[in-house]
Order: sequence, then structure tokens, then C-alpha cells
Amino acid sequence: MSETLVRADGTTGRPASARRLRRWVRRRQVAALGSIGLETVYVGVLAAAMTVALLGPPLGRTLWPAEALPDPHPLTVVALVGIGAAGLLAALRRLGPVVIGRSDASWLLASPVPRRGLLLPPLVRVLLLVCLLGAVGGAAGVARHAARPVDVGALLGWATVGAAGGVLLATAATAGQRDPAWARRLDRLVAAVLLGGGVAALVAPEVPAARVPAPTAALLWATATAAVAAAALAVAGTVRRLDAFPDRRLRGTATLVGAHLDAVYAVEPSYLSDLWERRSWQGRRLRSAPVRRPLGLPVEVAHDLLVLRRKRRRLGWLAAATLLPALLADAPGWLLALVVFAGALGCADTTGDAVRRDSRQPALLRLTGRTGRRVVAARFLVPAVLAALWSAVALTGLAVRSGQPPGPWCLLGLAVGPAVAVAALRRARSRPVDHAMPMIDTPMGSFTPGPLVWLLTGPDLLVVLALPTLAAVLDVTGTGSPGPARLLLQAALSGLGAAAYLLLGADRRRSLL
Repeated sequence: MSETLVRADGTTGRPASARRLRRWVRRRQVAALGSIGLETVYVGVLAAAMTVALLGPPLGRTLWPAEALPDPHPLTVVALVGIGAAGLLAALRRLGPVVIGRSDASWLLASPVPRRGLLLPPLVRVLLLVCLLGAVGGAAGVARHAARPVDVGALLGWATVGAAGGVLLATAATAGQRDPAWARRLDRLVAAVLLGGGVAALVAPEVPAARVPAPTAALLWATATAAVAAAALAVAGTVRRLDAFPDRRLRGTATLVGAHLDAVYAVEPSYLSDLWERRSWQGRRLRSAPVRRPLGLPVEVAHDLLVLRRKRRRLGWLAAATLLPALLADAPGWLLALVVFAGALGCADTTGDAVRRDSRQPALLRLTGRTGRRVVAARFLVPAVLAALWSAVALTGLAVRSGQPPGPWCLLGLAVGPAVAVAALRRARSRPVDHAMPMIDTPMGSFTPGPLVWLLTGPDLLVVLALPTLAAVLDVTGTGSPGPARLLLQAALSGLGAAAYLLLGADRRRSLL
């Protein structure tokens, strides 16, 4: 960036700073549109209050349980820390982490403004966020494993180490955003840590637990000081390299985050699935391949198999995620059930884009000359197999980690697979959010139930059809191994649910051609 600016009249001068330019734009926006109104503030405060009231108590009990865990295995603790750090790094890699607004990406990024001054405010916001998350993670780890009453010095020391670790992860993600070579290394590192952490948690019960003494106060604060110094050096190096940030990376991140903010503002999250699907195929070099039909399978099944072959990376991530329930075997039942069914639904949704396209563009369906019921039945096969395999492996690992025989849990996972596939199909074929529904009055204000109905479409059917598996996972240590009655009940619910959905939920109209 040159130090002087040549104006249209031939005069020269120094380029304006990003702070002054943002202040000038903000003043013009306030003069034209006005400042934030009381209604916007009320809606924001109401949303925050409802979120805290609904999620605050269970999250607080999870982060700070009443009693410490009884002698946790050191290997499990290390695996938890590694997987938590890898998950935070993966989230930062997907979100940016350096994000500017679409207006800044369109106007200020191309203007003669120093790049460092333009990118420093979003970098500071990201660093503050990860610092807070790291501190909460460190304090939660002490609260879950330390004896009561918790020592304040140890709590502050581990919170400092967690905050510094979060800052180091943010600077590493920033380097990956700036350099594609670094991005590939970080992605491989995240995959290796997630897989290694899951395997470590799975084999921890079979490994003799070595007695690891708690670090002394001097060692803890020395570690915290070294972590803070390393984080400060990493932040200084990141700030120094902000001037060389590529424009293409910043514009792509600004467009992605802006689309998500539009969905939140318009309360219309239904189109985000199409956005994610287009982004997953963007930049990939694909060649035309014939759709082969092995064993006389329907053409829709052959197409889903072709999509699976082209989504090998996602299948690898899903395979590694099967170890996550085993890692969280000591977590509360609601969190364990959420992880199991969310993973199974995500696995069944691997080929969900085709179902969404069939339901939203019926003209393509008419060109095949097939009825809607046959197409939905064909699209059901691959998600059912994927969900059954994922659930079986995940529940088997959970049983091994909990010290129970894995055979019945594996059969329970296979039995719940069709129920998960039915829920994924219902989710994929759901309509956009209906904002014309009547308002519901609550003590904290009125809200439209359209987004809530859209959010529960799919999981509502899963709760009914997978009730035996849900009850078993909620109390995995208390119920013991699933008996034959539970297995038969789950298989019957899955079969009846799939048959009823394919017979009654699918479109029975024949093609118009």
C-alpha cells in the first residue's frame, strides 16, 4: 500500500485511516436511517433473556456440577482437552475467523485504506471471543475434576491457560485463512486430533490409570505465564501480517457470514441448506460420470451412491464422529442423546440435497416418469443404511466405554437407523418457514411459532419413532444392556414409521408425462 494518495485534481495526501472512514460512514448512516430504535433493543434483550432462561440452568449444571467426577482417567481428560481444542479450531476455520461486513468488503477493501487498520477491529473481536471461551473451558475443567471447595488460585490459573490457548488457536486459524497451505495442514491436524482423541477415550478403560499428581501453584502459574507470552507473540505476528491478507479470502468469508446474518434477521433459515450444499461443491473439479445401476437398483439409489463417492471427506468426518459418544460417556444423558441423534441425522442427510431438490422442483420429477412415492422410497434406502451403520458404531463405542456388552447396543443402533432416515426425509422435504401463523402470547412477549415449527420438523417424528433408543441413551449406565423386548419394540417402531411415511407422506400423484 503506497504512503501517498493521488486525488482526481492532481493533489496528493496521506490515505485516510480506517477508523476515520468508518466513523464518517456511520454518521451518514445514522443521518439517513436513524439510530437503533427501542423496538430493536427490546427484541434483542428478550431473545437473550429467553435463551438464558431456557439454556442457562442445564448448561450451568453441566459446566459446574455439584460434585467432582470420581477420579477421571488422565487419558480421557487429555482426549477431552484435545477434542475441545480441535473443535474450536475447526469452527474458527469455517467461520473466518477474520470477518468483515459485506459493505466493507465491497467498498473499504478496494479503497486506499491501510489493510491493518481495516482488519484489526474484527481480529480483536475474535480474540476476545476465543479468550472468553477458553477461560470458560479451563474453569469448567477445574470445576468438573477438582475437589470441593474449588481453589480460587487454581481456578484462575487454569482459566488463564485456557484463554491463552484460545488465542493461540485463533491466530493459527487466521494463518490458515491467509495461506491455503496452512489451511490444509490445520485441517489434517484437526482430523488427526479428533480421531486420536476418540480412540484414546475408547481404550482408556482398558489402560491402567497412572496416578498424576496435581500441579503445584508455582508450576501452574509458570505454565500460565508461558502460555500468555506465547499468545502475545502470536498475536503480534498476526497483526504484523494483516497487510498481506488476500482479498479473495475476505470477500468469501464476508459473503458467507452475511448470508447467515440475513437468515437470522429475516427468520428464514430454510435456504441455508442450499447455501451450504453449493459451498461444498464450489471449487471442486468434477467430471461427468455415468450413473451405473448395480443389481438393478433404482436410478435414484445409483445417484445417491455417486454422491457418496464424491463426498468422501464428509464420510471420513462422520466416521471419526462415531467416537464422540464414547468420549462423552460421563456427560449428562440429555447431552449424550443430543450428540447421538444429531450425528445420526447428519449422516442420514448426506444425500439430503437430492430430496430437497425433488420436493422443490417437481418438474424434474415429472421428467423421470416416476411417481413421487417411488422416488421417496428410493431416496430412503441410502440414508437408512448410513444412519443404521453410524448409530450401530456409535452405540457400540458407547457400550464399550460404559463397560457393557456391545452386541445389544449394536443391534439397537441398526434398529433405529430407519427411524432416523424417516426423520431426515421429513426434514429435507419440509417447506420454508411459515410466517403467517398466529402469534403466541407469553409472559415475556409475543412470538410467531413458524420458526419453531420449522425447527422441530423432523426431530418431532424422531422422538416418537426412536423412543426406546432415546430412553436407553438417556440412562445408559442405569438401564443396562438393551433386552430383546426393547430391540423388538425399536425395530417395530422403525418399520411401522417408515412404512406409514412412505405410504401416507409421499406424493401419490403420477407423473404428468
